[in-house]
Amino acid sequence: MGRILSAIEAIAGLALAVVAALIFLTAVLRYGFSMNLPDGFDFARYLQGIAILWGLSVATYRGSHICVDVIWEISQPATQRAIDIFASVLTAGFFCLFAWALFSRFPSVIGSNEVTADMRIVIWPFYLTAICGALATAFVSLVVVLRSFKPSHEQHHG
Repeated sequence: MGRILSAIEAIAGLALAVVAALIFLTAVLRYGFSMNLPDGFDFARYLQGIAILWGLSVATYRGSHICVDVIWEISQPATQRAIDIFASVLTAGFFCLFAWALFSRFPSVIGSNEVTADMRIVIWPFYLTAICGALATAFVSLVVVLRSFKPSHEQHHG
């Protein structure tokens, strides 16, 4: 699972790095040379969506997302475990529905023949990459559910 997470993290990090580079390049061209980077905005927003959807899977697996632990902290270990199981099942349910909704919409994205504004590049590959990130997040959240039912001495709570 470590290699899969490393690959997912690399995809999210690469997409985010390209977003930062595009924004920087767009600003330099706009304010330094009064030029516009063709489709810079479109590429940045699609890649930002890809980075978010792929990054969610790593945050879900590691439990490194933002948590409100007030009730969990004051609870007994059995209650903490029940809270963790409930939260992981709820998270997995949400991400599975979310991935299914995105995946079921994909044929209409292909059929729309939507392209970027300047260079007329089809956008469905960006959607497909984002959908794969949502599917990875759904898969990882199901792994977290299975892991939460496994008895362990260490706490997996974020």
